[in-house]
Amino acid sequence: MAPLQKRALGGLVFGVVWAVAIIVVFIVKGGVSTFGDDQGFRLIIDGLWIGGLIFYGILMLTLRKQSQVDERDRLILGRAPVVQLWAVVFSLVIWTIVLTEIYWDQGIPPIFMYLVFMSTLIVSAVAQSIGILIGYWRMGRND
Repeated sequence: MAPLQKRALGGLVFGVVWAVAIIVVFIVKGGVSTFGDDQGFRLIIDGLWIGGLIFYGILMLTLRKQSQVDERDRLILGRAPVVQLWAVVFSLVIWTIVLTEIYWDQGIPPIFMYLVFMSTLIVSAVAQSIGILIGYWRMGRND
């Protein structure tokens, strides 16, 4: 398995664990309704998503070492953003439809803008890893 492929697999696993951890904290702490009232809850979520971004950023920065990236890796890295873009757009479409349908009459609570932003970052990170893994899978089928 190529180093880029290993990092993408690690990024995928991390991204899924990261998202599940945030969801579990939201469920355990009482959900969106208690988020605004509980500073400890907000700090836990902030720590999870900022810490996750830092960890994921470090993981992805190690991908940029040119000595570890060959021509095939560059081709795959060039195509991965397509998967990433579509995943982000799809997640934003889902958020838009769900939130407007649920809160049509009373207005969308501001907390959801925070959640949309966090989830978009997580979806982007996970989708980049998926795009890389799909690229390797497609390259492997063509060999």
